[in-house]
Order: sequence, then structure tokens, then C-alpha cells
Amino acid sequence: MKKKIIGRKFAAGVFLAAFIVAAAASLYYVQQKRTITLGFFTGSPWDVPDAYTYQIIDDAVAKFEADHPGVKVKYVSGIQKDDYSEYIASALIKGNAPDVFFVLPEDFSTFAGTDALMKLDGYIDRDADYDKTRYYSASFAFGNISGSQYGIPFESVPGMMFVNKTLLKNEGIREIPKDWTWDDFYEICDRVTKDTDGNGIEDQFGVCGYTWQHAFITNGVDFFDADGTNCNLLSENAIEAVDFLKEIDGLTKGNNVTPDDFDKGNVAFMPALLSDYRTYKPYPWNIKKYTNFELDCITLPRGERGDNKSTMSTLLLAMNSRTDNEELAWDLIKTFCYDIEIQSEIYTYKEGASVLKTVTDSMTTMLSINQVLSEEGGMDINLITSIMDHAEPDYNFKDTTSAREMIGAGIDDIVKNGTDSKIGLQMTEKRVRSFLNE
Repeated sequence: MKKKIIGRKFAAGVFLAAFIVAAAASLYYVQQKRTITLGFFTGSPWDVPDAYTYQIIDDAVAKFEADHPGVKVKYVSGIQKDDYSEYIASALIKGNAPDVFFVLPEDFSTFAGTDALMKLDGYIDRDADYDKTRYYSASFAFGNISGSQYGIPFESVPGMMFVNKTLLKNEGIREIPKDWTWDDFYEICDRVTKDTDGNGIEDQFGVCGYTWQHAFITNGVDFFDADGTNCNLLSENAIEAVDFLKEIDGLTKGNNVTPDDFDKGNVAFMPALLSDYRTYKPYPWNIKKYTNFELDCITLPRGERGDNKSTMSTLLLAMNSRTDNEELAWDLIKTFCYDIEIQSEIYTYKEGASVLKTVTDSMTTMLSINQVLSEEGGMDINLITSIMDHAEPDYNFKDTTSAREMIGAGIDDIVKNGTDSKIGLQMTEKRVRSFLNE
């Protein structure tokens, strides 16, 4: 009997010990549960309709949480893109910004210039599984300021030239040279600009939306230095670009030619982004815009001193410099920006292009895009990869946006008033330099 009692006591002790261990383990698990916050917005960063904002977010979050048991990603839903910049800025000032958040292209230089964003160079260098050369160089460079990486690219949109092929065919223009020049561009615009109904007013035009930035990049103009402390607008490249803008503007004969005129089929060319193209008729579930003409995309024409290239605009993910979850934040950024499965979803749910070369170059992507675009003949995937391969990184420094606006205003005045290009650029350069060095 005594042995039975001892046995029962021993069994009870074992059970109690096991219970205590289990309880401790459970308590440890609870204590280890962590929350990381994510900031994002509803809608497209490219100001085009977006019907699937949450799909790729939800998929990336689900993948991250599955790879990180005990970690929950928390995010506030319903913040519109137009309100997002103010929301993030306010949260950063108050000290309650998300651990990880998307950064709009127009906000990046401002946020990075205020030490709001964590420098990511250390994570990039230490992470043996991370290879930055997998990104398109212009996409990755967009997140770099003064040699430090503050943002990781998530989605890019390359610039290109929209072409109304129907209008050109009606004017007897069947082909445009692959490496077409400013001369080709001007000749075609001049040829198609006319009064088609005989009322004495031009109603068909060569181009709308062609700006100084298109002319500068295609003529090799380096108008800022790397750290944004100097501006150079007096190179022969820049003067030639402004002279060409005057010539193109002269073809409009004082008419205000708009994107709406292009959509109506009355304009031959319009510079635009990949995201704009993906909102036209070939994407019926997203939108949008319908055209009664055959739409195509080609590179921008090159100047005598430049190339057929453009810049890319890029949506970034950044880490809050005040986060307490640095390692988790880095892993979350990688899930969105480095995971092939999530990056591939950009071609299904977003309007831009994946920033990973292997994704955009893949047969899966090619088939996906061609399937969607086959209704209208489609865009050659090779055009996207070629433009992205040769795109120029945009300038990024604290005052980029304001300085660019000053240059644009100065050049607009030169073109509209017929000011001598060199003299006008001299005055504009002086104003911009003074601003950059305040």
C-alpha cells in the first residue's frame, strides 16, 4: 500500500512538473509574440485606378507571418494616397510612425533628408541571402541619397512614348525608326499637325505632354550634382534641349494640347508611364480608358548628344529610424521587395513593373502580360526590360522636388516668351543655385 501511495505521489509530481513546464513554455510563447506595424495607402502611387490595393499587401503579410511564427503585422487600412504623405509626416513628427512604410517617390528625398529613415547599408551588407544586383540599377539607385541606401524598391514605372498608330497610318506613316531622333520626331509632328475639318483651326497635333525633362534626359543633360548642392544648366546639351522644346512648342500654334486630346485620337504622340499604358483598354477589369485607335509604345526620341532613354519612378519601402523591431522590419521589407512570388504579383495586381530583373525577364511574366494585352496586340515585354535596363536613376536629394519645379518654371518662361535659351538658362541656374545653397 505504501508503495502505491509513493507511486501515486511520484506520478502526481511528474504531472505537476510537466504542467509547470508546459505553462512556462506557453507563457514564453505569449511573451515572444510580437507586433510590427506597416504603413501603406489605398490606391495607386501613379495616380491611375487601382482595384487590387489590398491583394498584394495581404499576400505579402500572410507570407511574412507564416515565416515568422508569433509575429503579427498590424496596419491601418483606408488611408488614401492623397492623404498618405501628410499621415506619414505627422506620424514621424509625433514619434508613432509605422516600423516599415511605403514612401512615395515625391516624398523620399524629404524624409531621408530629415533622418526619419533608417540607413539600410548595414543590413544589405550583412545579409548573405540578399543580392542588390538582382534589382534594376535605376530602381535600386532611387532609394540612395549621398551614397547611403534609405529605401528598397518595390515597384517601378518606366517612361515611354505613347503612339497613336491609327493616326500615323492615316497620314501614310507606317514605321518609326527603332533609335529615332529629335529630327524624326519633329518631322512627324510637323507633318501630322493640321486642320482636318477645314474650319481654319488646327485640330490634329503631333504631341502633348513633352516636357523639358524628356528633352534633358534624351540629350544627356546632367543638371544636378550628386549631393544636390550645385546646378548646371549652361551645357551645350541643355541649351540644345531648350532650343528643341521651342521648336516643338511652335508646332502647336498656340493651342493648348492636352492628354484628353490624345485620348480622343487627335494627337500622334504622348510621353507617359507604363502605369498609364496598363490602364487603357487592354486591361478591362481595371478601368479605365477606352480608345478608338490602335495604341503602341516606343522609346523616347534621342537628341544629338543623348540616347533613347528615360527615367524611372519608383515606390520604395523604408524602415522607421526609431523602430524597436529592426530585424523584423528588414525581413518584412525583403518579403515585399525581394521575394519572387510577391514581386510577380505586381503584374497581376499593380500597374507598374517588378523591380527584380529575374521576375520581369521571366517567361511567366511574359506570358502573363501577353495574355492580358493580346486583345490589342500587346506590348512587347522586351520594350519594358530594355527601357528599365537603360533607364537613368532620378536625382534624389533633400530639395529635389523644389529645385526641379524651379527649373521647370524657368524653362517654361523661356519657351513661352521666346527668350534666348542661354540667357534664360543663366538666370534660372542662378536662382536654383541660390536656393540649393540657402
